[in-house]
Amino acid sequence: MKRLLVPLLGDAGDRAALDLGTGIARRNGGHIEAVLFLRDPNDMIPLVGDGFNAGMVDSIVEAGQAQLEEREAAARATFAAWQEAAAPSLEPGPGRLSASFTSVTGPVPNGIARQARTADMTILARTEPEDGQERGGLIETAMFEGGRPVVLAGSTGGVEVGRRIMIAWNGSAEAARAVSMSMPMLQAADSVTVVVVDDGDAQEAPDELVRTLLLWGIAATGVTIAVSDEGISETLEAEARRTDTDLIVLGAYSHSRIREFVMGGVTDDALHDASVAVLLAR
Repeated sequence: MKRLLVPLLGDAGDRAALDLGTGIARRNGGHIEAVLFLRDPNDMIPLVGDGFNAGMVDSIVEAGQAQLEEREAAARATFAAWQEAAAPSLEPGPGRLSASFTSVTGPVPNGIARQARTADMTILARTEPEDGQERGGLIETAMFEGGRPVVLAGSTGGVEVGRRIMIAWNGSAEAARAVSMSMPMLQAADSVTVVVVDDGDAQEAPDELVRTLLLWGIAATGVTIAVSDEGISETLEAEARRTDTDLIVLGAYSHSRIREFVMGGVTDDALHDASVAVLLAR
Protein backbone atom coordinates (compact mmCIF):
# COMPACT_ATOMS: atom_id res chain seq x y z
CA MET A 1 0.00 0.00 0.00
CA LYS A 2 1.86 3.04 -1.28
CA ARG A 3 -0.66 5.87 -1.57
CA LEU A 4 -2.75 6.41 1.55
CA LEU A 5 -5.54 8.98 1.55
CA VAL A 6 -6.17 10.42 5.02
CA PRO A 7 -9.20 12.75 4.95
CA LEU A 8 -9.12 15.45 7.64
CA LEU A 9 -12.03 17.34 9.15
CA GLY A 10 -10.31 19.62 11.64
CA ASP A 11 -11.44 17.62 14.67
CA ALA A 12 -10.04 15.20 17.23
CA GLY A 13 -10.29 12.23 14.89
CA ASP A 14 -7.65 13.63 12.53
CA ARG A 15 -4.67 12.65 14.69
CA ALA A 16 -5.89 9.07 15.16
CA ALA A 17 -6.14 8.64 11.39
CA LEU A 18 -2.71 10.17 10.79
CA ASP A 19 -1.10 7.97 13.44
CA LEU A 20 -2.68 4.86 11.93
CA GLY A 21 -1.51 5.93 8.50
CA THR A 22 2.00 6.28 9.87
CA GLY A 23 2.12 2.66 10.97
CA ILE A 24 0.87 1.39 7.61
CA ALA A 25 3.05 3.72 5.52
CA ARG A 26 6.24 2.96 7.46
CA ARG A 27 5.71 -0.76 7.01
CA ASN A 28 5.17 -0.38 3.27
CA GLY A 29 7.23 2.71 2.42
CA GLY A 30 4.08 4.63 1.60
CA HIS A 31 2.97 8.22 1.07
CA ILE A 32 0.28 9.81 3.23
CA GLU A 33 -1.93 12.30 1.41
CA ALA A 34 -3.63 14.30 4.14
CA VAL A 35 -6.56 16.10 2.54
CA LEU A 36 -8.72 18.55 4.45
CA PHE A 37 -12.26 18.43 3.12
CA LEU A 38 -14.13 21.70 3.62
CA ARG A 39 -17.72 22.44 2.75
CA ASP A 40 -18.28 25.55 0.63
CA PRO A 41 -20.09 28.06 2.88
CA ASN A 42 -22.52 28.79 0.05
CA ASP A 43 -23.64 25.15 0.24
CA MET A 44 -24.85 25.84 3.78
CA ILE A 45 -27.54 28.22 2.58
CA PRO A 46 -30.90 26.54 3.14
CA LEU A 47 -33.66 26.60 0.58
CA VAL A 48 -34.73 30.11 1.36
CA GLY A 49 -38.31 31.19 1.45
CA ASP A 50 -40.08 34.39 2.30
CA GLY A 51 -38.82 34.20 5.87
CA PHE A 52 -35.16 34.68 4.84
CA ASN A 53 -33.97 38.09 3.78
CA ALA A 54 -30.59 38.94 2.24
CA GLY A 55 -29.13 39.88 5.62
CA MET A 56 -30.05 36.54 7.14
CA VAL A 57 -28.50 34.68 4.20
CA ASP A 58 -25.31 36.72 4.52
CA SER A 59 -25.15 35.86 8.22
CA ILE A 60 -25.42 32.14 7.43
CA VAL A 61 -22.59 32.39 4.90
CA GLU A 62 -20.39 34.41 7.29
CA ALA A 63 -20.92 31.89 10.08
CA GLY A 64 -20.07 29.08 7.70
CA GLN A 65 -16.90 30.86 6.58
CA ALA A 66 -15.81 31.40 10.17
CA GLN A 67 -16.35 27.71 10.94
CA LEU A 68 -14.41 26.74 7.83
CA GLU A 69 -11.44 28.90 8.90
CA GLU A 70 -11.48 27.40 12.41
CA ARG A 71 -11.48 23.89 11.05
CA GLU A 72 -8.68 24.61 8.61
CA ALA A 73 -6.55 26.11 11.37
CA ALA A 74 -7.21 23.08 13.60
CA ALA A 75 -6.38 20.61 10.82
CA ARG A 76 -3.16 22.40 9.92
CA ALA A 77 -2.11 22.47 13.58
CA THR A 78 -2.83 18.74 13.95
CA PHE A 79 -0.89 17.92 10.79
CA ALA A 80 2.05 20.06 11.91
CA ALA A 81 2.17 18.33 15.31
CA TRP A 82 1.96 14.92 13.66
CA GLN A 83 4.62 15.91 11.14
CA GLU A 84 6.99 16.93 13.94
CA ALA A 85 6.48 13.59 15.69
CA ALA A 86 6.55 11.31 12.62
CA ALA A 87 9.22 13.21 10.66
CA PRO A 88 8.01 12.17 7.19
CA SER A 89 9.91 13.08 4.05
CA LEU A 90 8.36 15.78 1.87
CA GLU A 91 9.21 13.79 -1.24
CA PRO A 92 7.98 10.22 -1.86
CA GLY A 93 10.75 7.66 -2.24
CA PRO A 94 11.38 3.92 -2.02
CA GLY A 95 11.18 2.51 1.48
CA ARG A 96 10.46 5.74 3.32
CA LEU A 97 7.47 7.46 4.86
CA SER A 98 6.44 10.65 3.09
CA ALA A 99 3.48 12.98 3.45
CA SER A 100 1.70 15.98 1.97
CA PHE A 101 -1.13 18.29 3.04
CA THR A 102 -3.76 19.86 0.81
CA SER A 103 -7.23 21.29 1.32
CA VAL A 104 -10.24 20.90 -0.92
CA THR A 105 -13.34 23.07 -0.77
CA GLY A 106 -16.42 21.55 -2.31
CA PRO A 107 -19.25 19.12 -1.67
CA VAL A 108 -18.84 17.01 1.45
CA PRO A 109 -18.90 14.02 1.61
CA ASN A 110 -19.22 13.34 -2.13
CA GLY A 111 -15.94 15.10 -2.90
CA ILE A 112 -13.95 12.23 -1.40
CA ALA A 113 -14.96 9.63 -4.00
CA ARG A 114 -12.68 10.71 -6.85
CA GLN A 115 -9.61 10.94 -4.62
CA ALA A 116 -10.38 7.62 -2.93
CA ARG A 117 -10.48 5.85 -6.31
CA THR A 118 -6.86 6.70 -7.11
CA ALA A 119 -5.46 5.93 -3.65
CA ASP A 120 -4.59 2.43 -2.42
CA MET A 121 -6.78 2.93 0.65
CA THR A 122 -8.58 5.58 2.67
CA ILE A 123 -7.81 5.86 6.38
CA LEU A 124 -10.17 7.47 8.90
CA ALA A 125 -10.93 7.52 12.59
CA ARG A 126 -14.11 5.66 13.45
CA THR A 127 -17.25 7.69 14.09
CA GLU A 128 -18.15 8.97 17.54
CA PRO A 129 -21.56 10.23 18.71
CA GLU A 130 -20.29 13.81 18.83
CA ASP A 131 -18.98 13.72 15.24
CA GLY A 132 -22.31 14.48 13.63
CA GLN A 133 -22.79 13.18 10.11
CA GLU A 134 -19.67 14.37 8.29
CA ARG A 135 -17.19 11.65 9.27
CA GLY A 136 -19.81 8.94 8.82
CA GLY A 137 -20.63 10.43 5.43
CA LEU A 138 -16.98 10.35 4.37
CA ILE A 139 -16.63 6.72 5.46
CA GLU A 140 -19.80 5.68 3.66
CA THR A 141 -18.92 7.52 0.45
CA ALA A 142 -15.37 6.16 0.39
CA MET A 143 -16.68 2.64 1.01
CA PHE A 144 -19.53 2.64 -1.52
CA GLU A 145 -18.18 5.02 -4.17
CA GLY A 146 -14.40 4.80 -3.84
CA GLY A 147 -13.87 1.23 -5.01
CA ARG A 148 -10.92 0.89 -2.61
CA PRO A 149 -10.61 -0.38 0.95
CA VAL A 150 -11.33 1.84 3.94
CA VAL A 151 -9.31 1.38 7.13
CA LEU A 152 -10.73 2.63 10.43
CA ALA A 153 -8.57 3.22 13.49
CA GLY A 154 -9.26 1.03 16.50
CA SER A 155 -10.67 2.59 19.65
CA THR A 156 -7.52 1.57 21.54
CA GLY A 157 -5.43 3.69 19.21
CA GLY A 158 -2.87 1.06 18.18
CA VAL A 159 -0.76 2.18 15.21
CA GLU A 160 1.36 -0.93 14.61
CA VAL A 161 -0.93 -2.37 11.99
CA GLY A 162 -0.38 -5.20 9.53
CA ARG A 163 1.81 -7.64 11.44
CA ARG A 164 -0.92 -9.96 12.70
CA ILE A 165 -4.00 -9.90 10.47
CA MET A 166 -7.33 -11.63 10.93
CA ILE A 167 -9.65 -12.22 7.96
CA ALA A 168 -13.31 -12.43 9.02
CA TRP A 169 -14.45 -14.95 6.42
CA ASN A 170 -18.05 -15.77 5.61
CA GLY A 171 -17.69 -16.74 1.96
CA SER A 172 -19.49 -13.65 0.67
CA ALA A 173 -18.50 -11.68 -2.41
CA GLU A 174 -17.78 -8.71 -0.14
CA ALA A 175 -15.40 -10.78 1.98
CA ALA A 176 -13.66 -12.04 -1.17
CA ARG A 177 -13.18 -8.48 -2.42
CA ALA A 178 -11.82 -7.43 0.97
CA VAL A 179 -9.22 -10.20 0.77
CA SER A 180 -8.28 -9.24 -2.79
CA MET A 181 -7.94 -5.55 -1.92
CA SER A 182 -5.81 -6.28 1.13
CA MET A 183 -3.37 -8.67 -0.59
CA PRO A 184 -0.35 -6.33 -0.37
CA MET A 185 -0.82 -6.14 3.40
CA LEU A 186 -1.48 -9.86 3.70
CA GLN A 187 1.75 -10.63 1.83
CA ALA A 188 3.73 -8.35 4.15
CA ALA A 189 2.17 -9.66 7.37
CA ASP A 190 3.98 -11.86 9.88
CA SER A 191 0.86 -14.02 10.27
CA VAL A 192 -2.64 -14.22 8.80
CA THR A 193 -5.54 -16.10 10.37
CA VAL A 194 -8.75 -16.86 8.48
CA VAL A 195 -11.57 -16.93 11.03
CA VAL A 196 -15.04 -18.34 10.40
CA VAL A 197 -17.60 -17.68 13.12
CA ASP A 198 -20.12 -20.52 13.33
CA ASP A 199 -23.46 -19.03 14.32
CA GLY A 200 -25.39 -22.18 13.49
CA ASP A 201 -25.94 -21.15 9.87
CA ALA A 202 -22.32 -21.13 8.71
CA GLN A 203 -21.81 -22.84 5.36
CA GLU A 204 -18.14 -21.94 5.09
CA ALA A 205 -14.83 -23.31 6.28
CA PRO A 206 -11.50 -21.45 6.22
CA ASP A 207 -9.57 -24.20 4.39
CA GLU A 208 -10.00 -23.15 0.75
CA LEU A 209 -9.06 -19.53 1.39
CA VAL A 210 -6.08 -20.65 3.47
CA ARG A 211 -4.98 -22.81 0.55
CA THR A 212 -5.07 -19.84 -1.81
CA LEU A 213 -3.10 -17.65 0.61
CA LEU A 214 -0.46 -20.35 1.10
CA LEU A 215 0.01 -20.54 -2.67
CA TRP A 216 0.83 -16.83 -2.53
CA GLY A 217 3.48 -17.49 0.09
CA ILE A 218 1.40 -16.00 2.90
CA ALA A 219 1.83 -17.51 6.37
CA ALA A 220 -1.89 -18.29 6.77
CA THR A 221 -3.81 -20.56 9.11
CA GLY A 222 -7.54 -21.07 9.59
CA VAL A 223 -9.91 -21.62 12.46
CA THR A 224 -13.66 -21.98 12.99
CA ILE A 225 -14.97 -20.68 16.30
CA ALA A 226 -18.41 -20.85 17.85
CA VAL A 227 -20.34 -17.62 18.18
CA SER A 228 -20.58 -16.29 21.72
CA ASP A 229 -23.74 -15.10 23.45
CA GLU A 230 -22.70 -11.53 22.59
CA GLY A 231 -22.87 -12.14 18.84
CA ILE A 232 -20.52 -12.35 15.86
CA SER A 233 -18.89 -8.93 16.32
CA GLU A 234 -17.91 -9.55 19.92
CA THR A 235 -16.74 -13.07 19.04
CA LEU A 236 -14.37 -11.60 16.44
CA GLU A 237 -13.25 -8.93 18.91
CA ALA A 238 -12.50 -11.52 21.59
CA GLU A 239 -10.53 -13.64 19.13
CA ALA A 240 -8.60 -10.56 18.00
CA ARG A 241 -7.67 -9.75 21.59
CA ARG A 242 -6.71 -13.36 22.32
CA THR A 243 -4.40 -13.59 19.30
CA ASP A 244 -3.01 -10.05 19.56
CA THR A 245 -4.44 -9.22 16.14
CA ASP A 246 -3.76 -5.65 14.96
CA LEU A 247 -6.00 -5.59 11.85
CA ILE A 248 -9.30 -7.27 10.96
CA VAL A 249 -10.13 -7.61 7.25
CA LEU A 250 -13.90 -7.52 6.76
CA GLY A 251 -16.29 -7.53 3.83
CA ALA A 252 -18.64 -4.62 4.45
CA TYR A 253 -22.42 -5.06 4.44
CA SER A 254 -22.50 -8.65 3.24
CA HIS A 255 -26.11 -8.48 4.47
CA SER A 256 -28.40 -5.74 3.23
CA ARG A 257 -27.98 -2.33 4.83
CA ILE A 258 -31.65 -2.35 5.82
CA ARG A 259 -31.21 -5.63 7.65
CA GLU A 260 -28.09 -4.34 9.41
CA PHE A 261 -29.86 -1.11 10.37
CA VAL A 262 -32.84 -2.95 11.82
CA MET A 263 -31.12 -5.95 13.38
CA GLY A 264 -27.59 -4.69 13.84
CA GLY A 265 -24.60 -6.13 12.06
CA VAL A 266 -20.86 -6.68 12.04
CA THR A 267 -20.21 -3.73 9.71
CA ASP A 268 -22.04 -1.21 11.86
CA ASP A 269 -20.26 -2.53 14.95
CA ALA A 270 -16.93 -2.10 13.15
CA LEU A 271 -17.80 1.49 12.26
CA HIS A 272 -18.36 2.45 15.89
CA ASP A 273 -17.04 -0.06 18.40
CA ALA A 274 -14.06 -2.15 17.24
CA SER A 275 -11.02 -1.93 19.50
CA VAL A 276 -8.54 -2.83 16.74
CA ALA A 277 -8.16 -1.37 13.27
CA VAL A 278 -10.58 -2.72 10.66
CA LEU A 279 -10.15 -2.84 6.88
CA LEU A 280 -13.55 -2.66 5.18
CA ALA A 281 -14.23 -3.28 1.51
CA ARG A 282 -17.18 -3.87 -0.79
